[in-house]
Amino acid sequence: MSSTKIKLINLTSSMNNLNSVLMTFVDLKGIHPVLSSEIVGKVHGLTSLVSDNFCHKILEELKDLENTFHFTLPNIEQKDSTYDLNEMYDFINHFKESLEKASKQIKELDENIEKYNNALIQIKNIQSLEVPLNDLFACEYVFFRFGRLPNDSLDKLKFFMNKPFVFKMFSQDKKKIWCMYYTTNEYKHEVDNIFSSMLFERIMIPDFVDGTPKDAIDALMNESSNIQKMIDSYQEKLERMIHEHMAKLSQIKGELLFLERVFEAKKYVLGLGNKFSMMGFIKESEIDHFKDVFHQFTNTEIDVKEAYSDGRITPPKRIKENWFTI
Repeated sequence: MSSTKIKLINLTSSMNNLNSVLMTFVDLKGIHPVLSSEIVGKVHGLTSLVSDNFCHKILEELKDLENTFHFTLPNIEQKDSTYDLNEMYDFINHFKESLEKASKQIKELDENIEKYNNALIQIKNIQSLEVPLNDLFACEYVFFRFGRLPNDSLDKLKFFMNKPFVFKMFSQDKKKIWCMYYTTNEYKHEVDNIFSSMLFERIMIPDFVDGTPKDAIDALMNESSNIQKMIDSYQEKLERMIHEHMAKLSQIKGELLFLERVFEAKKYVLGLGNKFSMMGFIKESEIDHFKDVFHQFTNTEIDVKEAYSDGRITPPKRIKENWFTI
């Protein structure tokens, strides 16, 4: 592109117009803006208006919610001159707290089901005893421990077989050994320490379980079923909350996507007291359109010069149509 086809344009306006001008500026085509950093250090009194992009932080919060709770908002910009970032931030935080509260309740219930399922496995392992569980755990001189050991602990166990405990293996999967051990009150702490050193994972039998192993199995299965119904209810509540707020969240995301570009555009703005200035190279064919677009703003001046008239900056070899993207 030859220099005769582009010009250097300078827009100066009141600080009161900054956001409105930037909202218009970021959608312009056929212009190559100049970074304020290329000018600010070369002229006394000029300042850069670059600042932290708060929109980016809120967008990241929103994207984290999409990933965590498995919903998708459209990536469609929405232009709104009456935006309120604090209101957006508060809305998203309140929504996040509501989702996390329901999610936490689901997680706690899931953990209970896992505990009950583990207890169920262990009780099935001793089902043939036909001994009431409360009698088994109420023994005064013998202490029972049910749980799991890592598979590689089985070889380590051989070094402790002369210790005062009885070990019983029920089953084994790819990672764990389902087992139990028991010992007397006198050696309880010593034996517990031995198994702890082998990463024994104790599985507790819930307090509400009593009777024979068969009674315990029925009680655990019934309780797990009731908890699953509660989980389903909370899950429906969570999905309903997301569905009810999709329109508002989509609007906020769309506005933030646009505003993120607006805030990023501040890196092209020079501060001049109560005024600001923006410089750029523009296609000659776009000059009239540029003037028409910014004619609406009061206290705004537009100066057009030759491309090489300012020795501090070098014109680009070409000007992209869509110059400003994130």
